[in-house]
Amino acid sequence: MGTLYGVSVGAGDPGLMTLRAVRIMESCGVIAVPRTHGENSLALSIAEQAADLSRKRKVYLDLPMCRDREALDRNYDETAEMLCGLLESDDVAVPTLGDISVYSTFSRIAQRVEKRGFKAEICAGVTSFSAAADALGKPLCLGSEPLHILPYGCGDFEKLLDLSGTKVVMKTGSKSSELIALLRKKGLALRTSVIENCGLENERIFGSLDEVTDDLGYFTVFIIGECSDET
Repeated sequence: MGTLYGVSVGAGDPGLMTLRAVRIMESCGVIAVPRTHGENSLALSIAEQAADLSRKRKVYLDLPMCRDREALDRNYDETAEMLCGLLESDDVAVPTLGDISVYSTFSRIAQRVEKRGFKAEICAGVTSFSAAADALGKPLCLGSEPLHILPYGCGDFEKLLDLSGTKVVMKTGSKSSELIALLRKKGLALRTSVIENCGLENERIFGSLDEVTDDLGYFTVFIIGECSDET
């Protein structure tokens, strides 16, 4: 029986893929590519620039973008069943953007695969917020300063913005303008840096919210410093 590998491909730049990630991708017989709405996979595109996948069998995992728990569970069960069929004869690699331990669907599917008697492993990678901090030329935290990773819209989100330390806001989706309005209201405009499409050719970096003049894309990270504008 084969092993299921969740392979982190890093944040945009194929040079951020680890040597282990490249080795796993090149050693697996099957590349199982997550995608939504039948779109091309950015994770696969990045991996193909760092690893030779030209002779690999590629299958696609169509994953829904919704919050319907029943629909998601049904999809994860079906995806796990398909992967288990592949694992009967091959190792399978699933390329994923950023680091697979941060907000990745892979973990939910891997749990189901393991319950069916197969082995699953993850390969760590560079997170989007680590790459964003590098692009900004700023540390995320120093000494004993806390670092908070917040998905936009989580419970008590507005209160969490008042925590001490750096806040990284992810998963804004199409609601970046809504988040920007909230951050302005809380006096955080000048302390918020924004990185869109980090590591890609169309990367954009904004040192503060005052520099943002148009809509932001799906792959956007907000990094909010310790102090408000008034301090």
